[in-house]
Amino acid sequence: MGLTYDQLFAGRFLKAGEFNGKPVTLTITNVYLEDMEQDDGTEKHQAVVAFKETKREWALNKTNAQCLVAMWGMCSDGWLDRKVTLHAEKDASGKSDSGLCIRVLGSPELTAPIAMQVKLPRRKAIKRTLQPTAKTKAPSTDEFAEVPVPAPFPDDDPGVARCVGCLTMVTLTPDATDEDVAAMRCEECGGEMERP
Repeated sequence: MGLTYDQLFAGRFLKAGEFNGKPVTLTITNVYLEDMEQDDGTEKHQAVVAFKETKREWALNKTNAQCLVAMWGMCSDGWLDRKVTLHAEKDASGKSDSGLCIRVLGSPELTAPIAMQVKLPRRKAIKRTLQPTAKTKAPSTDEFAEVPVPAPFPDDDPGVARCVGCLTMVTLTPDATDEDVAAMRCEECGGEMERP
């Protein structure tokens, strides 16, 4: 299987093209602001979300922030230790190199769908429905199905490696070196592998 554009240019932040059309559920551990340089050289405050299951972070935009607010309230402290299910959608803004963007699908913590509207300046409100994504719910007619994220590997277990893209874990041979891990590619998505 070939690599997507986003897999070829993976970096610090999650990218929609790395999801391979499957939703991913992650646990929020931190939300903070960081000054980031824009394409024109100016700096802008950027909201960043960190997760328990991966070192990769998520550059949070207003659309997705409003979805988190609809599920857990205005204060980001209420988002901590919550599970959010993300998936890829076509990017209507045209700003994405891959043509895809990350959107909030819902959460396994929801017990019922939440109908909401995303309101952005100088734009028409967009209706969205956030979905319960727990496996215990009845099968959805939605084209996306829950994809469980593997539990984080222990910090002291050198015998495993994890894909930085799809989070698939693999067991290493006892003699595997850091160079061996760096040369590996995930069999699921072709992404880079890392060890704790």
